[in-house]
Amino acid sequence: WTTSCWVLPRTSSPTSPTRPPPPPPLSPVPSPRGPLTGSTASAASPPGSSATLSPASPSRTPRARPSSPLNGAASGTRRRSSSSTPTSSPPPPSGSAAATSRSASALTRVASPTRCPPSSPRTQAPSAASTSSAVGTPMETHRDEIALWLQHLSAKAVQELIFVNRATTIDNEAHLPATLFRCTLLTKLYIGFWWFPETATLPRSVAFPYLRELGLFSLVMKEEDLAFVLNRCPVLEKLLIVGSRWPVCLRVRSHSLRLVEVCQGLVPEITVLHAPRLERLLLWQAWGGDDLCNMSSKIMIVHAPKLCFLGFLVPGMHKLEIGNTIIKAQTKASPNTTVLSVQMLAVQVKLGTRIEARMLPSFLRCFPNVETLYIQSENDDLKFWGPQCTGAGKLNLKFWKEAGSIECVQRHIKKVVLREFRGTRSELDFLKFIAEQAQVLEKMVIVLTHGHSPSDPVGTNLRTKMASAKWANARCELMVFQTPFHQEGTAWCYLAAFDLSNPNPFDVSKCLDGKCQSH
Repeated sequence: WTTSCWVLPRTSSPTSPTRPPPPPPLSPVPSPRGPLTGSTASAASPPGSSATLSPASPSRTPRARPSSPLNGAASGTRRRSSSSTPTSSPPPPSGSAAATSRSASALTRVASPTRCPPSSPRTQAPSAASTSSAVGTPMETHRDEIALWLQHLSAKAVQELIFVNRATTIDNEAHLPATLFRCTLLTKLYIGFWWFPETATLPRSVAFPYLRELGLFSLVMKEEDLAFVLNRCPVLEKLLIVGSRWPVCLRVRSHSLRLVEVCQGLVPEITVLHAPRLERLLLWQAWGGDDLCNMSSKIMIVHAPKLCFLGFLVPGMHKLEIGNTIIKAQTKASPNTTVLSVQMLAVQVKLGTRIEARMLPSFLRCFPNVETLYIQSENDDLKFWGPQCTGAGKLNLKFWKEAGSIECVQRHIKKVVLREFRGTRSELDFLKFIAEQAQVLEKMVIVLTHGHSPSDPVGTNLRTKMASAKWANARCELMVFQTPFHQEGTAWCYLAAFDLSNPNPFDVSKCLDGKCQSH
């Protein structure tokens, strides 16, 4: 879980379409202590107030209100609410230390004190003797205690919360209580390895009016529940979905979102309907989720006028749709099929597989102003994405020249990065095509796959072949590097991608041994 940079080996694939490999949270989560070791929570604690829950503070211990869905220990429990809910969320208390003076980096462990929060009258916490030899306590039997934890956090006006269930297995059934929605002052929220609460029974007035960052890790979550949460975060700027355990269609309609990152998730559809501030749509191993024979998914962009960073798009898996037009091979550029704002594009493609390679020019035509292009070269022998991956054929330099003109290649691309280069003819022909067509290209960066170095035959042959190319820009610099990773595969850095100040979310050159050196 402390790993922020991941490399997915080429031979790996999800063992089940609903159970991808469990991803790590953004920040290392400390191991909890005390009788309940099954869950960890962290919260930003304002100066002058204690964030440690303890039975010694009865005046600060809110009583459970089983009559309200927001207080119910079981997320799926239906109870008639007897308390009125305000029509709008309350503003932060003016002048209070809880809202105005706190350190942004002060994260204090809350759910791992030496003593647990007071137990519900109906449920007692497990004894230390019964859990001392266990890695984690099964939290599905302690939903009342979890609900009380969240009530404590709400009473303390918590603003930053990391609430991760330390599950021993990926198929745990620990339900997150709906009491979470009482923490209305949250600005950052990360939850992981839970069954998300049913939102159909919640009051329609609940909201996170100040939430700006939301991270969802390995959740069992329905599509309507995800839509419910997003619709009630009016100032949300950053959304991260990692390792969803249930296929969920993501539809973005937000005036505040600036960054959406989806990694190793089962997302059959990602639709950007109306996102006037969206700058980054970042995808890594975003699978469709129908079955292992066809993992295709739809990526649809309707309105995102500020979208600058996009990828990784996978021509063999993603069905790209711009506006109401489905992008197919030989699709010509037009105002209805282009996104002019994208300046950095990343594509994951098998250059030696005809049905994928012939889609690449059409994808590139949709983004005519791209200045930086990342190409993740995939192994042509890996047939994972389903029927679209079939169709081998002879691919050479003539194939690329017959693809027609591509505006971004000819007039705008200044830097091309090709990762996982293995020295195949299809890779060399593609690079020669770029070199001979890109008139303003300044740098061509080649990162060799694991097991090769710039001085071995693969690197030597690369320089020889590229020296024979008729470069459109004779001053372009060719740079060949050895991969920093210890295995083949697609690399991704969660931290770098989720940082809006990072000028290049696709750069993993500073990631070593599973850690990002730039953070």
